[in-house]
Amino acid sequence: MAPKTKRMAISSMLENLSAKDFRSFGVQLRNRKEEPRVPRNKVEGKDYLDITDVLVSTFTEDGAVREAERILRELCLNDEANDLVKETGGQSSAPGSSDAGGSSSGAAGGSSCGAAGGSSSGAAGGSSCGAAGGSSSGAAVEDFLKNNEEDLIQGVTKINVKQILDSLKTKTVIDQECYDAIFKIRTSQDQMREIFTVIKTQKGKNEFYGILGKKEPVLMDELKKKM
Repeated sequence: MAPKTKRMAISSMLENLSAKDFRSFGVQLRNRKEEPRVPRNKVEGKDYLDITDVLVSTFTEDGAVREAERILRELCLNDEANDLVKETGGQSSAPGSSDAGGSSSGAAGGSSCGAAGGSSSGAAGGSSCGAAGGSSSGAAVEDFLKNNEEDLIQGVTKINVKQILDSLKTKTVIDQECYDAIFKIRTSQDQMREIFTVIKTQKGKNEFYGILGKKEPVLMDELKKKM
């Protein structure tokens, strides 16, 4: 059996992401700070084949693998990142590897994956959408948010979604570009869904939980009583 080309490996990886992770991948790609930037209209509403084409045409095949790996690690999808590197016969561009030719955006702009181990990937640079510093604590917070996600999406009022966004930006859980993208979403329910999608790190979830407690105390108390 012939080995996969790099384009095929990227395409296969994107095809196998969950809908939520695929959408988060697109958000990270369009929120890229360094050149070359990726226009929003080349990402939004596109399928895995389209995103593969965008990656390869923007970064070349080698660069597309590094950029895809960077985004996967930003999303704490380390198994998928490792599989991609293995399938393309490359060497990880994650911090700590010996690959000197890593992604042009890799080390500077990296986030911490706080869910397990809290290892940091890239101390310098601003956060990408939803990428705040990691923390090894907060399993109870994570469980609460996971178990009550739909109730929170439906229960938070429109005015409080705006205030929640303001607080998330102030606490650097999201950046300005991410804030603007979520703010433009039409309904408060879809805005909340996107907030849940982009907040990946434990510190971000802890901040989100605290903000919800301040902005929606009655709703939060009701949900806590159900737990």
